Amino acid sequence: MKRSPVLISGLLCLMVLVGASSLFAQSTCKVERIVFATSVEDREPVGENTEFDQSVGRVHCWTKITAENPPVAFSHVWYKGDQKVLEVPLKANYSSTRSWSNKAISPGDWNVEVLDEKGEVLGSARFTVK
Repeated sequence: MKRSPVLISGLLCLMVLVGASSLFAQSTCKVERIVFATSVEDREPVGENTEFDQSVGRVHCWTKITAENPPVAFSHVWYKGDQKVLEVPLKANYSSTRSWSNKAISPGDWNVEVLDEKGEVLGSARFTVK
């Protein structure tokens, strides 16, 4: 069976459009809340603060993420000053997800960035250790 050039070009255009739309249908997520705490209990931050004494030993970065099309991968990237010290991959499996990571801390200024799958910054927050 012989196919017309118009039918073939129409099918090719449809394939390109479907492929392009799947690229733009990537899952997106949003940081609803980001806080630092001394611990996490029952999926909630405990001891929230932006300034900690080094005697706490570890600080938890707790985030609430909303995702349009879960699951969505994201990460917490920890910085001390300008130096990246830790990246923790996480996943939002539901439309609203609470996730956290923690880091042993030392005195100084700290920052955590929340990055999406593409490495775009969704949110960030700072804390200080005395």
